[in-house]
Amino acid sequence: MKPFPSVTFLVHGGPNSIEAVRARGLARQLPRETTRFCFREGSRTMTAAAWRRELNSHSPDLLYVLNTALPGAILTPLWSLMRGQRYLLDTGDAVFEMARQSGIGAGLKLPWLWFFERLAHRRATAVIVRGTRHRELLLSRGLRRVEVIRDSFAEQTGATTEAVAGLRRHLGLVDRFVVGVMGSTVWSPRLKFCYGWDLLEALTRLRDLPVTGLLIGDGDGLPWLRQRAIELGVADRVVFTGRIPYADVPTHLRLMDVAMSTQTNNLPGQVRTTGKLPEYMAAERFILASRVGEAALVLPELMLLDYNGEADLSYPARVAERVRLVCEHRELLEVRRSLPGLAKQLCDYDGLSRKFADLVRELG
Repeated sequence: MKPFPSVTFLVHGGPNSIEAVRARGLARQLPRETTRFCFREGSRTMTAAAWRRELNSHSPDLLYVLNTALPGAILTPLWSLMRGQRYLLDTGDAVFEMARQSGIGAGLKLPWLWFFERLAHRRATAVIVRGTRHRELLLSRGLRRVEVIRDSFAEQTGATTEAVAGLRRHLGLVDRFVVGVMGSTVWSPRLKFCYGWDLLEALTRLRDLPVTGLLIGDGDGLPWLRQRAIELGVADRVVFTGRIPYADVPTHLRLMDVAMSTQTNNLPGQVRTTGKLPEYMAAERFILASRVGEAALVLPELMLLDYNGEADLSYPARVAERVRLVCEHRELLEVRRSLPGLAKQLCDYDGLSRKFADLVRELG
C-alpha cells in the first residue's frame, strides 16, 4: 500500500489561535508521525525565517497553508516555483475584494494584495474553501481543484445549565431576551461602521420589550460601537464581553435567544461562511442571518432576512421586526432544535477530517 503523504501545516496564528484549532481538527485522521505544525512566531519576518528553516530541514509531500496571509501567501508560491513544492491553500475570504470594498488595507497595498492572492491560488495543488459560493467563484476563475471543507465548532460539554445560569447572573441578563452577535469588530474606513452596528440600531426599535444586546469579540471598532450605543441611548441595554477564550464560546452563545450573523450582499459577503455560523448551530441558537452566502443555503426561511448591497441602512428595522415576532411568540424559537444535528452533519471535525484525509491521500 502506498505510504500516507507527509503534511506540514503553516498556520497564520499562534498555537492557541482559532486557526490552530482548525489545523488540528482537520489533521485528526492523519498519521501523527507524518504531520507537522508550524505556527506564527512573532513578526511576519520572524515567522517567514522560522518556516524556511523548517522546510529546509523537513521537506513534506504537501504543505497546508491556513489563510491567505503573509508570509505564507508569498512563501509557498515561491517554494512551489523554485522547488516544485506542492501545497494546499485554505482560505475563507475573497481577500482582495474584502480589503477593497471595506477600505481596510486600501491604497498602494491593493495591487500587491491582488497579485499575491491570485498567485497563491494559481500555484496551489488545490484550494480549500469554507463555503459553496466561494468554490463557485474560484472555479469560474479557472482554478482546477477547489474543495469545500467548512468551519467546525467548539466542544459543547462545558456549556452546562449551571454554567449558563451563572454567567447569565454575572452579566446581568436574568429575565432578559438576549439578542447577540459574535465576531471581530473591525472598523471599515470606507463603509464607516463595523460588525455589530445593526444590532445597536435594532435595539432602538425594541425599547418596549425586555431585550438586551450581547456583543462578543473585540477589534479596533469596539470603541466606536460603545460610543454609538451611547449616542443611540441604548448603552444600558448592551453588554460588551470583549474577547473570550475559545473554550468559553458555547457557554456564552447559550445566553442568546437570537444570534445574529450579518453578511453584506456583495462579493466578500457572498463567499463567506464565517466561523460563527456552525458555532451558533451547534449551540442550538435561533439564528437571524442576512440571506447571503452559506447561511442562505442551510438555514430555515424564518431565520433569513433580505440584505441589500454593502451598507443596508434599512436592515436594522427588519432585524427589529423579526426579533419582536419571536420575542412575543417564543414558540417560534423551537425551529432551532434542528440545528445541532445539521451542524453535526455538515461541520463536525470527525467528518471534515475524514474528507481532508481522503484529499491528502489522493493528492499525495
